[in-house]
Order: sequence, then C-alpha cells, then structure tokens
Amino acid sequence: MRVKLLKLVFLSTVFGAAALPAHAQKASGAPSAEPQSEAVSNEGDIVVTARRQSESLMQVPVVVSVQNAETLARYNADSLATIGALTPSIIVASYPDQGGGSIAIRGISSPANQIGFEQAVSVAVDGVQASSGRVATFGFFDLEQVEVLKGPQALFYGKNSTAGVISITTKGPTRNFEASLQSGYEFVGDEITTRASVSGPLTDTLGARFAIQYRHMKGWLRNTAQPMANPFYNPATGVPASIANLPGASDSRPGEKEILGRVTLVYQPTDATKATLKLFRAHSKDGGTGVSTQNIGPCTGPFPRVNGIADTAGDCRIDNRTTVGDSPRAIGETYQLVKTDGSPLGRLDVSLASLGIETKLGEMSLSSLTGYTVTDYDAFSGFDQTTFSQLAAAETPHERYISQEFRLQGDIGSRLNFMVGGFFENSRMTYGNESKLSDTTFYNAAANRYVSWIGIARQNGNTYSAFGQLRYALTDQLDLAGGARWTRQTKNYRKQNIYSFGSFFTANTVYPGSDEVGVLKGHFSDSNVSPEVTLTWRPTDDLTLFGAYRTGFKSGGFGLGSPLSPATRIANVDYDSETAKGFEVGARGRFLDGKGFFSAALFHYNFSNLQVNVYDPALVTYVINNAGKVRQTGFELESNIKVNDAVRVHGALAYVDNKFKNFTGQCYSYAFPTGTTRATAVPPPNCRFVNTTALTLEQVFDGRTPARSPKFTANAGVVLSVPLGGQVAELTGDSFYSSAYYASDTLVGQSRQKNFWRFNASASIASENDSWKLALVGRNLTNKYVLVYAVDRTGGAGVPGMIGEQRGVVERGREITLQATFNFK
Repeated sequence: MRVKLLKLVFLSTVFGAAALPAHAQKASGAPSAEPQSEAVSNEGDIVVTARRQSESLMQVPVVVSVQNAETLARYNADSLATIGALTPSIIVASYPDQGGGSIAIRGISSPANQIGFEQAVSVAVDGVQASSGRVATFGFFDLEQVEVLKGPQALFYGKNSTAGVISITTKGPTRNFEASLQSGYEFVGDEITTRASVSGPLTDTLGARFAIQYRHMKGWLRNTAQPMANPFYNPATGVPASIANLPGASDSRPGEKEILGRVTLVYQPTDATKATLKLFRAHSKDGGTGVSTQNIGPCTGPFPRVNGIADTAGDCRIDNRTTVGDSPRAIGETYQLVKTDGSPLGRLDVSLASLGIETKLGEMSLSSLTGYTVTDYDAFSGFDQTTFSQLAAAETPHERYISQEFRLQGDIGSRLNFMVGGFFENSRMTYGNESKLSDTTFYNAAANRYVSWIGIARQNGNTYSAFGQLRYALTDQLDLAGGARWTRQTKNYRKQNIYSFGSFFTANTVYPGSDEVGVLKGHFSDSNVSPEVTLTWRPTDDLTLFGAYRTGFKSGGFGLGSPLSPATRIANVDYDSETAKGFEVGARGRFLDGKGFFSAALFHYNFSNLQVNVYDPALVTYVINNAGKVRQTGFELESNIKVNDAVRVHGALAYVDNKFKNFTGQCYSYAFPTGTTRATAVPPPNCRFVNTTALTLEQVFDGRTPARSPKFTANAGVVLSVPLGGQVAELTGDSFYSSAYYASDTLVGQSRQKNFWRFNASASIASENDSWKLALVGRNLTNKYVLVYAVDRTGGAGVPGMIGEQRGVVERGREITLQATFNFK
C-alpha cells in the first residue's frame, strides 16, 4: 500500500507539476561556494581542482578524468559504484560487511572484508578525505563535479594515497535564487527517488543551498530462502525445540530506504575572504549485510551446501538471487549488540561536515579545511548464503574522523610559485561482533546463548603530515615542480571478548605483551616521505605535455574484524604500510579547430607491501598479509569531439598490466577427502603444500594478476541534441567494455568474471530555458550481472575433494527510470 502511494505521488509530480510556471526572481548577493560548471563542448575548458586550486583541465599536468554535473545527472550517477562505472579502470564494490567496500583504480585496491584497512583509493568529499571503504555504501546527490585522479597522490588530498583519489564536489549556492524538483521511478527495482534543492543569496555576503533526497527501492534482488525443518537441530545437545524449524526469509525482496540532506552556507564579507560550511546527514535502512552477496559456487550439484548439507532453496549462479534465511526468533532475541527477532536488518547513519576558509594575503593565499566524518552501521544477518544461516552475526562498526589542514601558497617573483601546508587527523574505530557458528555446537544453556563470542575491538590513530611544493617557470612554456609529503602515523589497538564460549573462551588468556588478562593489544607507528617531481611543457595553447615521478604511502595498522581466540597473536592481525613509486608521461590537447579534446598517458609503477586480506572459513578468521610487490605498466586514452551543434561523441580506453612479484599467500578454501594423508594428498589447482608433513596449503602469486584488475577497459558514447521548436530533444547511447578479471583475492577460478559489454541509453525532452525536463534513462540495458568482489564462503568447504564455495558481490542488473525535473528561477 505504501509503495502504491509513493507511485501515486510520483505520477502526480510528473504530470501535475507540468502545469506550474517557472518563476524568475533576480537577486544580487553572495557568490557561489564553487564555480558552477556549465556544459561545454571543449572539455579542455573545464575547471578542475586536481592540485587543489582552480586550473583549466587543458593545463593541469595530472592524469585526471572529469565528470561534470550534466553527465552525472544524465546517467543517474547517485552512488560511488555508478559514478565509477563512467570511467574505465575503476571498479567499486559496495560490501556493507566490516570494511564497507572496495575501490579499485587501475587494478589496485584494498579488500572490503576487513575493518581497519584504509583504501588504496581514497575519496575526497568537498576536499575532506575519506580513506575508509565505508564511503562505497554512501548515497551521493546534488553533485557539481567528480574528478578521478589516477596513480599515487601524495601532495594535494588528505594524508596520502597509493592508487588514486576520487574527488567529489557538491553543488554550492548560486548567485541568484534557484530551486529544483526531480522525481523518478525505476521499474525493475520498483524504486522511487525524489530530490529537491533551493539555492540563492540570504544577504549580500551570505549564500545558502539546501538539498534533500528520498529514495525507496523495493528491491532488485530476490531472497529465495524458504521455511524448512532445521537439519542441524539435535535435541540430544539440549538445544530448545523452538529452533527445530527454520523460518525462511521474512522479506523475499530485500530493498533499501534512504534519506539524504545537505546544507551549504557561503560567507564572503570581502573579495579577499570566503568561508564555506557544508553539513551532510544520511540515514538508510537495508536488508542486512548478508543480502549484499550471493552464492556463486562451485557447488556439488545445483544447490549450495553447509557442512555438506544441501540447501534446495538456493542456487550457485551469478544472478539477481540471494539466499539468506532468518534465524529462529528464539535465537535472534538472545543477541545483545543489535536488537532483532531473527530477521536481517541494516541501519546506516552518516554525518559529514566541512569548513573551508580562504583568505588572500597580497600575492599569497591561506586556506584552512576542517573535516568531521562519523559513520555508524548496525546490522544483523546470516552469512553463509543459505536458508540455514548457521553463521549469523550482529555487527556494529563505528568510525569517526576529525581532520585539519592548513595550506599557504602564492608567487615569489614572476617565475616561482610555492605551496606549503600541514595536515592532522584523529581517527577512532570500534567494531562489535556477535557471531553464531551453528545452532547447536556452542549453545550455552546456563546463559541461554547460541553465539560463540561477543568481541569488541578498538583502534585509535593520529596522523601528522607536512607537505610542500615549488613550481618554477624555466621558460614561458616549460615549468618544473617538485615537492614532498612527510607523514607520521600511529595507531593503538585493543580487542577483547566480553563473552566467549568453548574454543573461543578467552577470559583467562594472557596475551604476550598485554598488561590486561583477556585483552589483545598492539601499537603501530610509521613515518614516510613521499616525493614528487613533474616537468610540464606547453608548446602551444592547444597542447600540454608532462612527465612525472610520483610516490604514495598508505599506513599499516590492525584488522579489527578477526575473531579473538586463545591462540590469536598480534602478528595475526597487524600489517605493514603500503607504498608506491613510479613514472608517468602524459599529453592533453585540442584538435579539429578546438572541437576535439584528447588526453593520453603512459605509466609504470611499483607497489610494495600491497595490503591483502583473505577469509579462512576453516579457522573462521581473516588472514591478513602484505604482498611482496605489484609491478604495473599501462596506458590510457580519452577523447571528446563536438561533431557539430547537434552531435558529440566521446570515448576512452585503458590498458593495465599488473603482476605480483615475491608474494606467497593463502590458497582458497578446499576440503581434503576423509583419510587423506600428506603422502596421498594432491593440492588443488595453483596451490601447493607449505611443507612435507602437513596438509596446509599456500599459493604462489608471482606473475599473476591481482584481483579486480582487468587488462582492458573502454567506453564510447554519443550525445545527440536536436531543437524542436521551443524544446530540446536529446538521445544518448553508451557502451562499456571490460576484459576478464578475478573478483577474489585468492584468484579462485569461480570468481573469474568473464569479459563483458554493458550498454546505457537515454531519451529526454526539455524546454530551451531548462525549466522542465522529462527523461527515460536506461542503465545496463543488457542486464549483465557483473561480479565485482568475492571471498570464500563460510560453511562452503564441507564437500571432500571440492573447492570451497564462494560468495560474491554482484552489480545491479537492468535499470529503466522515468523521471521529471523542474527548475525554478
């Protein structure tokens, strides 16, 4: 009934609001917070902030891809995954469990399934860096521009980055009053999205923008879990009869609800001083972390298995189906960290705040940027991707970051430019986990508890950084820039079980190096200097050539997600810092009398101590490690051409060859047949035995390509705009290609995503003055379900002689959205 009401509201908005006139109200006053980009035929004229100052894309010596507000709106890019899909060599996996997500640029990424990792690709929202993968679960709207900076980024964003930065700029106040309303309905996911914004001057020196979005999706996935007798129920264990039956899925179509809001204030009392305050708040609900993944096999027969028992309600294919059964109410109600009746749930709260102050001091400028980010995600779900949900966990990851940056830059004479600054960040992470590994094995009748442990982990950190750059104009056409960032990072780790049972009982454990019984402690500290040198030559106004040596750094630390047992040691959960260094050369220019624009780059980098994390379902823990090296070589091409006033075409191609070197890590999950001895055992493909006596497996990765690293990615598209009387009709078509890659860090065969094509298209009609627009937008029209992340599945290694089953994160299939937009000025 509620969904039907929302549909009625949408239809009323589309057809009823068409009768409303667009009013114009002139006002002078506060300037906008950022330059409002306009649709331009020549992308070389787009203003970017890749070096944290406004520069023409044509001039900046950085490998950067740009998506402006028009492009983002055209493709309904409202999440990091959909934003990333517009640029080749980017893969974003939203994985709410633990780390929140994984972001890859040029095949370099950090795993999603471990809270504690910083991402190799950081995301800067209005200049404030977010290095946690949790940002992949955020909703984004009312965006001005997105810049994707590829390769190590040491100098200009936050504390550092080894693989790249995605810089997101939200819209700021406009000089005159403006308001907009957009409502859309997506047919496949049964999804309604409504956005509204109001912007303009409040006084001659103060401007404001208010924006809000509400989204309700009934669900594109289907949960196939069915009620059935509990095959793991054994009355001899003393477990109550109330768990003898499994309830199946209370929600066969897990969906999402989300509300986002942002307030932006810009105060500019003089031409020399400007302050920008942005406050963002988000609240969303989903079907729990379990439904974000699905069983992808390999399975013995058509059904997934837990400890060898088949779930006839599940499947083993990459599709729009998942299988996550509710826990019996008698079990769910015993959980302490999250209140639940046994049905899955997920609740995300996000608060972002930034305060930027800029002051001109003659030929110099001083800027301050203060950032505050808080995320809370409370969730309960089954995690073995079956109706059984023998592994069921409540999770409460919490992250808080406070950062402060000061930057002074200016000219010294006519040829020398300088930039110096300092950065500080204080971080706090906590992770609560309450896990059940079976319905019977760890049942504690005295405490009426089914879980094996309730663990609380904390990591507090401080980052101190100083950076600077000198840019000298050797000639009018040639300049040399050199700089470095010094970073000092410290982290303190503490983990304990506030409840534990059986083999996980730790209350009396004395951990080496800890001064508290039952508590595992650790301290990490590291320092780094990341230099950077760039030579830029601009022989004409239509051509820029550059070469650069770049480095990057990502701190080590601790994994908070691994369960604590008496055998755990700090060496099992810590990891070293990751670094990158290498070279790139690039060219950017105009052709066809300014109607065409191109960008090209060649690059070669070495990544050392790449941080990796693999789930071991037999030990029910994460194995944290550092890869020796990854050697990267590749090239990228982008081009945009305005054929005439009606037709624009664009295309991009990326080739990236990544190879491991000096890295021996974990094999994937595999179960040896009963009675197997070391003398008779045969290792599974690509794996070997650690020694001559044990059945323990390892894997040599040398010469192999890391996960989520396709060799070729490309896109091509066309935009056709035709005036029709007082209106403008627009047709677009885009194709996206990716070669094959492995989605799992173990490179197990079942996680191999084959090469694929994906197609988008849209049709719209709008008034010439942009007062209204009706659009039909199609995304992934080929309905391709793409695997973007995978790990060994808990309970999936129960069939002797078989590779363990995998669980994977699959991108959403076909989307067809009808939307209406109204602008009032």
